[in-house]
This record gives sequence, C-alpha cells and structure tokens, in this order.
Amino acid sequence: MIRKPVVVVQGADVSAAKPQGCTPTLVLLHGWGFSGAVWAPLRAALPGATQVLAPDLPGHGAAGDAETLADAERTAAALIASLPADVECPVWAGWSLGGLVALAAARQWSGPQGVLLIGATPRFARADDWPAALPLAELEGFRAALGGDRRRLERRLAMLCARGSLDAASLARRLAAQLQAAPASPEGLQAGLALLEAADLRSVWAGLEVPAAAWLQVGDALVPAAVADDLHGLRPASRIVRGVGGHAEWFARPRPLAAFVAEFLNQCSAGKSA
Repeated sequence: MIRKPVVVVQGADVSAAKPQGCTPTLVLLHGWGFSGAVWAPLRAALPGATQVLAPDLPGHGAAGDAETLADAERTAAALIASLPADVECPVWAGWSLGGLVALAAARQWSGPQGVLLIGATPRFARADDWPAALPLAELEGFRAALGGDRRRLERRLAMLCARGSLDAASLARRLAAQLQAAPASPEGLQAGLALLEAADLRSVWAGLEVPAAAWLQVGDALVPAAVADDLHGLRPASRIVRGVGGHAEWFARPRPLAAFVAEFLNQCSAGKSA
C-alpha cells in the first residue's frame, strides 16, 4: 500500500514578501555520522536542472576541522566561505544535525535564501518548554558508545534512522553501508554530539524573514513528529509536511521529498510564500 504524506498548511508565510528573482542553489546538509554522499537518492529524484551542492560537514566524509562542528555558527561561516562565487540564492536544506547548520547559515547569509528542515528541529535535546525532542540521556548514550565497537554504533544509528519505515531492516543495512563507506572521524562524531546536545536555534527559526518549511515523519525515532506543533507555534505561517515513515524514509523513497523540494525551490525563486 502506498502511503502518502499529509500536508499541513496553516496560513501563508508572508515573511518573504520581497521578490527574490534569482536561481536557487539547493545546499544539502547531512546528518550526524553520514556524509554528503547520503543525498544520492534524493539528488537522482530531483529535476535535472536543479543546482545542488552536498558538502561534507566538518569531521565527516572527506572534511577535516572536526572540532568546528561543535559550534553551529563556526560551521555555518566555513560553509558560506566555501560556496562557489555564483551562488546567489542558497536554499539550506538540513537533515537531522544538518538542520542546525542550515539555520545558522540562514542567520548569517544576508541575501535571498530559503530554509528547509528535513527530519530536523532547531533544538534536539528535550527541555521543559520543548518536550517533543530527544532525552539528553539518549544523546549521552551515543557519546558513551563512541568508545566502544564502531560497527555496533553504526548499526545502532542506522536502525534508529530506519525505524518506522515499511522496510526498516533493508533500509538499516543500506544506511549502515553509507556510514561505513565514508566514515566520520571520532573527533567529528564527538563534535557533532556536542552540537546536538547544546544547540538551541529556536529564535532563528522564529525570526528569519525568508521562506521556511519543514518535512517530518510520523514514525521518526529521533525527531518526534509532534515537534510540528512547536515549530508552528514559533512560526505560525510555516508550512509543515508530516509523512509516514522513519527518520531516513526519504533515503528509501525519495520522490515525495524531491517533489516537495522542487516546489519549495520554485517558491524561493519566485519570492512567493513558503
């Protein structure tokens, strides 16, 4: 049975009232432990004319400067400095940890842009005023696991990303292969966990005057879909999509997300509401 995402649109995002009139460049920012290569299924499903960048974040894939990743602002600054000179309208699309970097980059960028959170949230650690998030103990558990069997850690992460999918076992194997093909450094993993534990970019999500949207999954074991209500509370005009599946559902079935991304890019290009 094909399960379609449910699109929830509450109001129109009027924050992007000024026309942008530029060609957007999709900047895909991966999650903890992965690399830019993880985006291959989504890139293949996007329209052929889409301009795409998928860099490795610090300490991940082929990227060095691992300790930079502990600070979203430093990571964003390095990312912006690395962009090709012809990028005029970046659309920061961050999955999981990459969502934090996307928000930090959007805060620093001064021109036309857009922000898309994919299985991401401006705050990953649970707080009294932010209940739809990971318990800090869960993140601390990952930190403790860093000193143990690396393959076991990769399998654990892959299983959590795949949980909630129609074919979770198969997806977990594919994700584990991704983690092993372009492994993050131990320092990169430590820095990424520090970012996940400490970052709080809720004010950025609430205050950016650019097109913004979020793509969530109701079976996500790492970013509870209930955070949609909190995201909407901070930004009432935002568009939130809640599909059925797990944290990495888009990796197994990229077409629904690809269609949404293509639509969002068109809106950013035209300066329309998100």
